[in-house]
Amino acid sequence: MKPPRQHPQELILGLVSVLETSCDATYDDKTVSTLERWFRDNLTTPVTAHKRVIPNQRFVIEKTLRELVDIIGCDLVITTGAIGPTRHDQVPESTLAVATRSLAGLADLLRRHTADSILSRPQAVLRDTPEQTSLIVNIDNDPGITDAFDSDKGEANSLFSSIRRCLQQVGGPEIDTVRPCAPETPLADSSSPATTAVSAESPDNKPTASTEEPGETATPAFHPDDLLTVTPNHTRLPADMTVIWMHGMGADNTDFADFPNRIVELGGPVCRFILPNAPVREISAHPGYPMRAWYDVFSDRFDDKEDQSGIEDTALKISRLITDLEALGIPRHRIVLGGFSQGAAMALYTGLRQKRALGGIIALSGYVPLAVELFNNASPAARETPIFMAHGNYDSVIAPYIAHRGARLIGELAPRLVWRTYDMDHEVRQEELADIVRFMNALA
Repeated sequence: MKPPRQHPQELILGLVSVLETSCDATYDDKTVSTLERWFRDNLTTPVTAHKRVIPNQRFVIEKTLRELVDIIGCDLVITTGAIGPTRHDQVPESTLAVATRSLAGLADLLRRHTADSILSRPQAVLRDTPEQTSLIVNIDNDPGITDAFDSDKGEANSLFSSIRRCLQQVGGPEIDTVRPCAPETPLADSSSPATTAVSAESPDNKPTASTEEPGETATPAFHPDDLLTVTPNHTRLPADMTVIWMHGMGADNTDFADFPNRIVELGGPVCRFILPNAPVREISAHPGYPMRAWYDVFSDRFDDKEDQSGIEDTALKISRLITDLEALGIPRHRIVLGGFSQGAAMALYTGLRQKRALGGIIALSGYVPLAVELFNNASPAARETPIFMAHGNYDSVIAPYIAHRGARLIGELAPRLVWRTYDMDHEVRQEELADIVRFMNALA
């Protein structure tokens, strides 16, 4: 399903300013401003622009490009800056890393518009997703480009003509300018391998919808910097399932970034993992050591005194994320909620309270938070939701009896519970992962 558009031929445009040194979120270079103004003033069809200002770091550049294409659904992404010959200029390599096909002819045209065409290395590539094909181009951040787009010079119109033709050929929107376009330049095509898709959700384009909780809000579920999206890099098949996965206390969203690959290697479904980051906070049970955690912990006895407000706030954010994914066209029955340790606790708490059933819940080495309220607060949809819950018999972080007690409670409410134990500590073992794959295959 393609991203929703206000108009059938609306251009969804991404503009990325790559800074040479540090990233100031309030900074907006003149080239990006000029490009946005040119597209808005010259196109006869609507334009929705999503601007990003990021540091010249390869991981950040790749993540941003994948966010704009895979999550927001931009038809065209233009980056400015950092395309020189030095080792610090990371944009060309980052662009090729996210590409499925390269366009040598368009890249040559871009090079002719740079300040130093001999030393500049702009790239023009296509990135394919199950929903669409998007064009990503690099341009220089210099007065020559700004002047070309800030006037009626033919250079800008010529460049736009090639971009327009490319978008038409790959099934993009039919866009045009108010001025006659210059003769079109043929595009040469060559191949470039795709890599793992890693991106962050963005609040700029998300449809604001009500969550599973009462009332509506315009606040995004998570900041884009705190969302990581990963798909397997061992297959080109489209993702059949979307998994929202919460990490454990003291970890971050990269902790389970290898899970999509491991699931496919064991014969499981192709999954898109959405990995949010918990906020950094000081834990009452361990003062003086701020760490990422979904809620506060008051003692090492997890069921002693619990941070109810923190748990409820996080559950609301996760519910908003589920709603956002639905608004992007992902069916609810193909969304799985999962996590490890404290993240598993949040998966259980949130998933069991959804008004409509999810595709499934996976809870590893976790427990049921606010267990005394479960019977009163669990929704009827919990009976329809498949649940996989697993724990180590020698877990030194969350006592096995706490997890087992929660599993018994869930079993009385949710008949589709699968409970497994393993001879292990607070960890994930291959045997457990194989059982997860069998559970996920049964969801298909």
